[in-house]
Amino acid sequence: MKVNLQIKMIGFVAVFAAVLLIVSFITITTVRNKVITTAHEKLRGDIAMGRTLLNTTIPGEWLIRGSKLYKGDTEMNGNFSIVDQIGSLTGDTVTIFQEDTRVATNVKKRTGNRAVGTKASAIVVDTTLNKGRNFMGKANVVGVWNQTAYEPIKNAQGKIIGMFYVGVPNTNYDRVVKDISVKIIGCGIIGILIIFTLGIIMVRTIAQPINRVIAGLSRGANQITLASEQVSYASQQLAEGSNEQASSLEETSASINEMSAKTDQNAQNANEAKSMMDKAMIIVNKVNEHMEGMTEAIEDITKSSEQTGKIINTIDEIAFQTNLLALNAAVEAARAGEAGAGFAVVADEVRNLAMRAAEAAKNTNDLIENTIKAVQNGNSLTKSTQEAFNENIEISKNISQIIDEITITSQEQAEGISQINKAIGEMNKVTLQVAANAEESASTSEEMHEQAGNVKEHIEDLVEVVRGTAKGHRKIDVGNVTRKGWLQKKVRSHQLIPMEN
Repeated sequence: MKVNLQIKMIGFVAVFAAVLLIVSFITITTVRNKVITTAHEKLRGDIAMGRTLLNTTIPGEWLIRGSKLYKGDTEMNGNFSIVDQIGSLTGDTVTIFQEDTRVATNVKKRTGNRAVGTKASAIVVDTTLNKGRNFMGKANVVGVWNQTAYEPIKNAQGKIIGMFYVGVPNTNYDRVVKDISVKIIGCGIIGILIIFTLGIIMVRTIAQPINRVIAGLSRGANQITLASEQVSYASQQLAEGSNEQASSLEETSASINEMSAKTDQNAQNANEAKSMMDKAMIIVNKVNEHMEGMTEAIEDITKSSEQTGKIINTIDEIAFQTNLLALNAAVEAARAGEAGAGFAVVADEVRNLAMRAAEAAKNTNDLIENTIKAVQNGNSLTKSTQEAFNENIEISKNISQIIDEITITSQEQAEGISQINKAIGEMNKVTLQVAANAEESASTSEEMHEQAGNVKEHIEDLVEVVRGTAKGHRKIDVGNVTRKGWLQKKVRSHQLIPMEN
């Protein structure tokens, strides 16, 4: 058993460091978000307080008079007192915008002058002036990033004419987050150093007990090796009996193989017989279908004949009426002389009857052709039926031959079974000899068992030191391995075929 605790400890420290870094990153991000959220909450309160203070101190509506921003009657351009008052109460930078231009502010430029006349950033102008919404977030105020809050200033008609702003430089919050981040990273590094130191101490503390356990296992293994030599001698005698048993098994295997081949042949013949019978059933079904077709064909012929008779009667009637009309036409023509009005009517009737006669003749011709086809179809079906019966006779002959082959094969199987019974008797004799030799091996195995117990105790000590490492996966049994290996080499030379009871 090889246990590299140093590698495991290094891996543990690496995993701990990675987890600590991830936790530190998440913590720093969370702290940053919380700080920004807190700043936004403060700005919401500050801008509400500033609005209230403006309304209380300077009453009136917001308006632009001339080019100046007023609240009521008070001009707000350059009114620094009110923004300074709000800034002192909140600690914020405060600005009043006329449209997008600062007209009163405590925001100062780098020169120290108030940033009056400067413009608001584009994003603030778009959100607050153009869209009429409050702006809350990070924005550039005279070159310095601030956390800001802007709200629109509206006149009495609801038109946006300016903005009111409060903000805090972003550097204040960055400094807070940086201080917290440094502390978290410092604590993480100290933790990694502590874990690494404890790991080195643990490795040095456990190394000596492991060495003692390994030494004990080595001594036990040597004793087991000596005992296995005695087991090996007894195993040789067992192997001789196994050789005899192997010979008998070879004969048994040969007989079984022969039986298996015969059985497979029987199975194939049976399958062929089944296939032939299936074909015979298919052919019989074909015969039935053909007979049904013949019946239908005969019925079609009968129907066609009946229709032909009706049409012929119709033609006879039309011919009779045509003769009468023709006679009347001749009489009428004789009486009328040159006046041919009546003759024209009779001529039309004759023409109509002639058309009916032509149509009936055509239908008669079609029915006659259908009758001929039906007769031909019946003749074809009769021939197919005759061929199907011939095929059925031939298949029956093949089935008879296959059944004969199955009978002969069954007899050969019976002879093979008799040979197997004799071989089993020889195997029983050899088995008795193997059992006697096994008793001699049992006494030697007692000593091996005692030594195996000692080895097991050492392994348990090792498992107790190394928590669960490879527990239950290595069992030292040299004698058993030696005996099994030697027997397997002897028995494998026969290449036996396993039998199933």
